[in-house]
Amino acid sequence: MNKSSDPIFELKDFVPSLIYAVEQEPLNLGKIIRVAVPFEKPVESAPVMPTAGKRNSVYLTDGKDFCFWETESLQALFRGDKQPPELGAYPVAYNDSFALLDLHVLEISNLFGDRRDAEMKEIYSALRRRPDGRSLGFVHDYMWQAAALVLGTRPLSQAEFDAIMARLERSCRTFERGSSSRNYVMALRTTFE
Repeated sequence: MNKSSDPIFELKDFVPSLIYAVEQEPLNLGKIIRVAVPFEKPVESAPVMPTAGKRNSVYLTDGKDFCFWETESLQALFRGDKQPPELGAYPVAYNDSFALLDLHVLEISNLFGDRRDAEMKEIYSALRRRPDGRSLGFVHDYMWQAAALVLGTRPLSQAEFDAIMARLERSCRTFERGSSSRNYVMALRTTFE
């Protein structure tokens, strides 16, 4: 990620609607801001269950406080027409974007079980090809919100976003060892935990 002295979030890079939301319900920009996972736990012994909601209604948290942000679409968050470098490895310029998306995969896996490589590959592919296409389910909607957070906090063009999603899709394909493999999440755990 960044050097410890470089902030991960800078308000000047946020889209106007997110600046407004954070001004209304302040978050600590010195911490990792994440998309809150909506879930319900009906009884003490039952596992947590995801709750459905509108994916463009995003609840953000810094681990202590919450902020509500409504965004129109991912396409509305694209900024500029900058072309990305070839993404053979994760370029330093996009480290924070990759890390934010990876941390959200870990968050959803911690609550609802490790995601399969094939599932994440399909989600990244759908976000790349049809950013605002139909929902593939709860995990896809959650990752759509994580992508909105990345786009809302970083000035990325559609070409840059496509390249990031294609690189993540390729990572899942690289780790995939069958229809039930979960090696991508295991690799993320090794990196982040």
